[in-house]
Amino acid sequence: MNKQKSTLLKVLSFVQSVLASLVGIQSNKKREEDFNEGGLERMIYVGLGTLVLFVIIVVTAVNSVLPS
Repeated sequence: MNKQKSTLLKVLSFVQSVLASLVGIQSNKKREEDFNEGGLERMIYVGLGTLVLFVIIVVTAVNSVLPS
């Protein structure tokens, strides 16, 4: 249970880092911590997932605003 919780916290930390870097507010210290943890591959996956989700939200919003 403790190992699962630790993994979940790491994933949430990566998600937070990706979202912060997406809007340009991530500190250099936090960025260095993320890269030193060796989770670059995981961060890339979270970043790509976030990008896909963002594109889906934008397309949905534009389609709902434009007349049919």
